[in-house]
Amino acid sequence: MKAGIMIWSRLKSWEARMDRQYKDFTKEELKARARFRNKNLLKYALKLRWMLVFGFVITIISTLAELAGPYIISLILDENLSEGVGAINPRFFYSLVAIYFLSTIIVAIVRYVMNLSFAKLANGIAYIIRRDVFEHMLKLPVQFFDKYPAGKIVNRVTNDTQDIRMLFQILFFDLITTFIFGLGLIIGLFLIDPILGLVTLLSLPLAYIVMLDYKKKSTRYNTDMRTYRSAYNANFNESIQNMEIVQSFNNEELIFEEYDDLNTKHYQEGEKLSVLYGYSSHNATSSIGNLIITLALIYFGYSYLGGQAAFTVGGLYIFVDYNRKLYSYINNLLHRVGELEKAKSAADQVFELLEVPSYPVGDKELEELKGHIHFDQVSFAYNEDDYVLHDINLDIRPGQSVAFVGHTGSGKSTIMNLIYGFYPINHGLLTIDKIPIDQLNMEMARKQMAIVFQNPYIFEGSVYENIALFDESISKKNAELALIQVGGEGILMKNRGIDAYVQEGGGGFSSGEKQLISFARAMVRNPKILVLDEATANVDSQTEEFIQFGVNQLKKGRTTLIIAHRLSTIKDVDKIVVLENGRMIEEGDHQSLIEKQGVYAQMYKES
Repeated sequence: MKAGIMIWSRLKSWEARMDRQYKDFTKEELKARARFRNKNLLKYALKLRWMLVFGFVITIISTLAELAGPYIISLILDENLSEGVGAINPRFFYSLVAIYFLSTIIVAIVRYVMNLSFAKLANGIAYIIRRDVFEHMLKLPVQFFDKYPAGKIVNRVTNDTQDIRMLFQILFFDLITTFIFGLGLIIGLFLIDPILGLVTLLSLPLAYIVMLDYKKKSTRYNTDMRTYRSAYNANFNESIQNMEIVQSFNNEELIFEEYDDLNTKHYQEGEKLSVLYGYSSHNATSSIGNLIITLALIYFGYSYLGGQAAFTVGGLYIFVDYNRKLYSYINNLLHRVGELEKAKSAADQVFELLEVPSYPVGDKELEELKGHIHFDQVSFAYNEDDYVLHDINLDIRPGQSVAFVGHTGSGKSTIMNLIYGFYPINHGLLTIDKIPIDQLNMEMARKQMAIVFQNPYIFEGSVYENIALFDESISKKNAELALIQVGGEGILMKNRGIDAYVQEGGGGFSSGEKQLISFARAMVRNPKILVLDEATANVDSQTEEFIQFGVNQLKKGRTTLIIAHRLSTIKDVDKIVVLENGRMIEEGDHQSLIEKQGVYAQMYKES
């Protein structure tokens, strides 16, 4: 029970963070988020540390080769060219030209290797994160999926992990190369002339101020865009999944207006970003770079006209070339700041999703379930204090068949969810074979359990794959036998039989046929505990007769829990439990409850 309360608290905390906007966070909260994000980024980067080290080494080599080119040209200008003479030493001149050409080839090759290595590194890390997110998602409690739209979860696994890939590319390629090149450039300029190095160094704070302003605005705009994108993805996904309802009730216009409103807001944030790009792209940083070059030209010209040049023409060429390259890197980095902020926001979402606690798995394993289920003063609420079950006391012996009846919202399906371990209970004690369910390894227990839902989901694939659910221990022969046992011979008579293709959601099959496949899915596993959640609600009377025969065969020797709309199908169960507003109001077999002339008798009379 404590574990359940802890999970609920953590889920509420995570949900609250996800609903907040960037502007709602305090500076301390933003710093905490940054530390949390950077810690996880480093953790994943170190998983491919050898590629990371190789990237650093190749970047240093690339920087040195790129810095060497202008220096070679400066040697040609200063030492091998003379006005009216040409090359003073032709052999040395052509040697320098050859070396320069070789350096450009080396730069091209090394940069290709560098780009490829960082791209592979980013792609590899994104692959690992995407795998971890999906694996973690499979272990999350069902209540998480009740509260978070499928579209947003899909967005986390697909779009956000792709954005994280971009984040690593920016970090490893743009940031690292700009930093290493900038450091090498400034050191080189200081060696040529300390004043040149100082001028370049002093210009960087101005460029940093421009970047900060751009970063602040792009962060806000990109975060808002992400929020609207996630919202309209969820809206779009929901509309597609419920298109029959949308069109049946003529809600196309309303649904379109909701989507269009979100799409318009996303568009408006994109317009703001367009304006921001216009002011901060080549204009701001290039102007700073040109200003610095202008100051250097004035400095060089003033000293040259005075008869004592502060540095050579070759030195001036190095300064101009180095600064052009530096501000080209800075400008490219500035272009990527918007993508960086979007990627950082995506990383926050993904890493916080990985922090959502999975449902705790107990360490007690039962090699063979007996099927003894006991409720002791169990109360449960899906939403904090809004209880749907109240003080349930119920003992279900091994091999006993028990049916739960009651009006919609009485708590029938909730009891099944608790037995299956989908939700942690709030109060009381639920045991299976005398072991508290929160101490039981439910992953192992569910291998000896089977459930048939009222609306079973049918996956895209063959009939056999839907019955076996990719369990290689289940043969096609056993799957066919299970179908026959539940009355599914008609499915086997279709084209290709057990290998017949089933579209996503069961397209091409009737509701009854899909339910028969679901029954066979349970039958083939020979479960010790069988749960039938209104499983015959969507089949016709003739199909129900076949299924009822199969159920009667299947429930022998195992604990069977049944929820049924048609009370005629549960007359022969061992016990019937009548629920009303989450409370047990009657309990007994069919005959004793009829004689009691209570709620069940009235329901049976009306059925």
